[in-house]
Amino acid sequence: MFEKRRTFERKCLKKIKRAIIGSFYLLPIKKNKIVFQNFLGKGYGCNPKYIAEEIITENLPYELVWLCNDLQSEFPPYVRKVRYGSLRAYYELATAKIWVDNVRNGLRVRKKKGQYYIQTWHAPFGVKCVEKDAENLLPVDYVKTAKIDGSITDVLLANSYLQEQQYKRAFWISKHTQILRCGLPRNDFLVNNANDKKIKDDLREKYGFSKESYIILYAPTFRDDGSMKGYQLDFHKILNAFRKKMHKECDLIIRLHPNVQNQSDFVRYEEHIHNGSLYSDIQELSLLSDCVISDYSTSVFDFAMMDKPVFICALDLEEYEQKRGLLKEFYEFPFPHSYNNEELITQITNFDREKYYERAKNYFLSNPIYDKGKSAQELVKWMIEKIDNNL
Repeated sequence: MFEKRRTFERKCLKKIKRAIIGSFYLLPIKKNKIVFQNFLGKGYGCNPKYIAEEIITENLPYELVWLCNDLQSEFPPYVRKVRYGSLRAYYELATAKIWVDNVRNGLRVRKKKGQYYIQTWHAPFGVKCVEKDAENLLPVDYVKTAKIDGSITDVLLANSYLQEQQYKRAFWISKHTQILRCGLPRNDFLVNNANDKKIKDDLREKYGFSKESYIILYAPTFRDDGSMKGYQLDFHKILNAFRKKMHKECDLIIRLHPNVQNQSDFVRYEEHIHNGSLYSDIQELSLLSDCVISDYSTSVFDFAMMDKPVFICALDLEEYEQKRGLLKEFYEFPFPHSYNNEELITQITNFDREKYYERAKNYFLSNPIYDKGKSAQELVKWMIEKIDNNL
């Protein structure tokens, strides 16, 4: 009897909350308010972070609100934190002029005329099947959310020709959705600082790495089922191969995708093998590193953009193809491909820098990258126009 009563009370509270959220539609829009979300309530990061920082750099009179799970997490003083999923969060969304998000999100209120939704996405072009390309493999609830999300999106940010085509084909966008060919705000940091030795050295000092060491970043993507099969690289052999190739000391940073960072204890870390999965900003790790080893991750585009070597090692290719699917572009990338540890070591040992860069140059002439280091500036300019036109 007690349990039935609690169930009844929960249903009543849910209906009341839904009714209150629905009533928020009647509230007026505060025309200088912008609400940010990052990975369903995570902290200050990814593309939304760099957009917020550009707004502050330009000293614009906007109210910045961030929906996050941890209200104790560190944020700049100019950003107001609100708990993700709370009634207050729905109120902020209902009264904001602009929403900024980097993933599909079911935390929405009914969008009103005069409100704008910017979907930055959270990565460059990737070769794994996503959205409509993987519709039959995705949860039904996610597909439903993604279709609604796509239909109300006003702007998407493309980092490359390949990503632009992917948006048009697979993101369920409407004919009114605008695609800005401006690159990704989070990549401004990489483009603008790729050749700045001082910043690179400062970051190495910040994270405790030698300025002289050759640093390899291992940054694979996640597996939907949590499988660890694709991560079983021989890290000691990889380090030794790079030491022989580079004739210097080397360090290896292992950075798992945020979706599976709780699996980061799968390897024993030691003096030159480091756990990078808990570091807050992969952009900083990418900038301080000299090359990347990945599988199906979008991180390969970040390194290609900075003219740094990329090695692809897909240990579970057949299984991944079956469970998630890969686009044909994976097999066309100009990076060295390997499918077991022995092949990877051979690729490292025989790496020819000149031939590699020639292949990469020709590939990206046909498939241009849009990142020029001014993505946040271009997007904020778009935001100013929308806000000023309605003040």
